[in-house]
Amino acid sequence: MRATKATASSIVLAVCGAAANLACTNFDREDRIEDMRVLAVRMEPPEILYSPLFLQPAAQRPPGFPLPTVDVQLEFFAFDPRGGRVETSVQLCPDNAEDNSCRIYDPSDDVAAEPPAARDELAALLTPVVTESEIAADATPIGRVLPATATWHLTPPVIDFFIDDDNRGNPIPSIFPQTPRVVVEARNLDIVEPAEVQKERAFKRLPISIDLTSPELPPSVVEDLAEGLGITLCEAPIPDEEFLEQGRASCLERRLPNHNPGLLGFKIEPDPEQMSEGYLSDVAPDLGIGSLLRADPGALIAVTPVFTPDASEQYQVISFDIDTSKIILLNRVEDLACTWYSTRGDVSASLTALQQRDALGVTWRLPFEAQAGERDSMVLVVLDQRGGTAVGEITVEYR
Repeated sequence: MRATKATASSIVLAVCGAAANLACTNFDREDRIEDMRVLAVRMEPPEILYSPLFLQPAAQRPPGFPLPTVDVQLEFFAFDPRGGRVETSVQLCPDNAEDNSCRIYDPSDDVAAEPPAARDELAALLTPVVTESEIAADATPIGRVLPATATWHLTPPVIDFFIDDDNRGNPIPSIFPQTPRVVVEARNLDIVEPAEVQKERAFKRLPISIDLTSPELPPSVVEDLAEGLGITLCEAPIPDEEFLEQGRASCLERRLPNHNPGLLGFKIEPDPEQMSEGYLSDVAPDLGIGSLLRADPGALIAVTPVFTPDASEQYQVISFDIDTSKIILLNRVEDLACTWYSTRGDVSASLTALQQRDALGVTWRLPFEAQAGERDSMVLVVLDQRGGTAVGEITVEYR
């Protein structure tokens, strides 16, 4: 896998620096899109919250409390600048699959064990959906694999399937989320040379969590449930300054699902030596999240991502204190990590995050050998800690 290549690369470079007489191997650059790459999988919504009613077997649930179906929009971002015919496979794989990579997971037994009314819905999620397409010659960003979208319908029977049961078929209460894996594989069918990269697999977790503050239940039931867990519900919003301290919380606020980071676009930095600092959300972006520019070979482009003010969200974590054997609440504020990739040229930093540096922006030095009419792309993938994802790109056409 590429993560292994990157780790090995850093080790080899360290050894090469210490002993110049050793033969050294050139490893792939993590920030370079040269062959098949799956850079991101984005879901809307990126997190599913389920009612405590799911902790009762379906046949025993009280009437009058309908449970919703959640439609999940899936988009994956795969690229291959070489072009060609591409086969893509998308599958949702439960935590208890026989193989962690889902390579040998056969969902037929799991589907057959569920009620007949749920089998078609489950099969649509657990059976790989395979699509064949061809990368357009003028694909922007460069080498983007399309189509790259799907819609999954998480009906109540589907949620029931993902919640663990005991040996009598009763749902097991848990404050921790279920995290089935979204598995995407992209394979270039026109690559037959064994030495070249033909395919890549990517995984993403879909958190499915219980909502202890569910509005679908009477307030008295919610309060009794929280009291049974030793949790106090908030009577008033927690001040923002308490969240910024990111410490213990005295009460549980209304639970809101995670949202994908609101990436608006990019600010063009007039001076690459004076990049904007901090979290940029108070300016209008100069470029949208998908933009085409004309530039000269060798030019230096400096950009900083621009977000909505609420892209970094406040949230609470339900945890367990081993020392006291009690459930505790923690206030948290999301950090946004920006990973940068390019088809050619050099990006000044492959990862930017405010914990590591003052600025989130980068410079992109375009290749000097580019010819007029050719194109290159730089792709930004933004992640929060809860599965939220945003993607933006800038494509350059050379003058």
